[in-house]
Amino acid sequence: MKALEVLADDLVYPESPRWHDGRLWISDVHAYRLVTVGATTDVVCEVPGRPAGSGFLPDGSLLLATALDRRLNVWDGEFRPVAEVPATGLLNDMVVGPDGRAWFGDTGFRLGVEEPRPGRIFTWTAAEGPEVAAEDVWFPNGMVITGNELVVNESTADRTSVFRIQSDGMLHRDRVLVEAGPFPDGLAMDADGSYWIALFGGGKFVHVSVGGDVLEEIDTGGRIAVACAFGEGSLYLCTAETTMADLREGRSRGYIHQLSNV
Repeated sequence: MKALEVLADDLVYPESPRWHDGRLWISDVHAYRLVTVGATTDVVCEVPGRPAGSGFLPDGSLLLATALDRRLNVWDGEFRPVAEVPATGLLNDMVVGPDGRAWFGDTGFRLGVEEPRPGRIFTWTAAEGPEVAAEDVWFPNGMVITGNELVVNESTADRTSVFRIQSDGMLHRDRVLVEAGPFPDGLAMDADGSYWIALFGGGKFVHVSVGGDVLEEIDTGGRIAVACAFGEGSLYLCTAETTMADLREGRSRGYIHQLSNV
């Protein structure tokens, strides 16, 4: 069993970690800010619409979804909106491909406020704007691209699913990769093609093979397992010390953990 080493403990609720230029870029969701984490935690900018999923575009700028106002935004030294999204719920996690095409989740409902219903996955390019790529996706969350497939955590269905990516960015549901536990949240892919899944409802991170077999687990010690990412040989894990009731009021303490030579 691997022990969690704390890299930072001064966040509120860290989501969507992305390694770029020697640092982690983090949506500190309930602090309404974008931050970077390295030797220190530094605020990049305040995000009034509540930051959600993100990914880096080919020109090095950051594409960022904002949950509450349902927008896509770019950070390139200044923060500016680039698209309004006709979401039925809140905007959630995101992945950006090497050509700059992005996919991001529409939760379909507000967790803990409304009755669950299916959401959707949108795709976006700067030329085409946002389009619905897949319907009937249950709370689409952490995403990774592997070849011509998009792997997505469907949180309220307790499963990780695989979609085939069509040439126009549309998605075709292919198969269930794994049902690793309750409410899978963040997702990261290792260099060997295996996956790390943050189980929000299970208080642990689960390592899953390409074929869907559970290889190992990391317990969070009672914290919520939120998200994960790789960067320069290390696995970074985001956790939060909170409850759903406290989180709705913005009360939380967020941590970044680093596991080297994973």
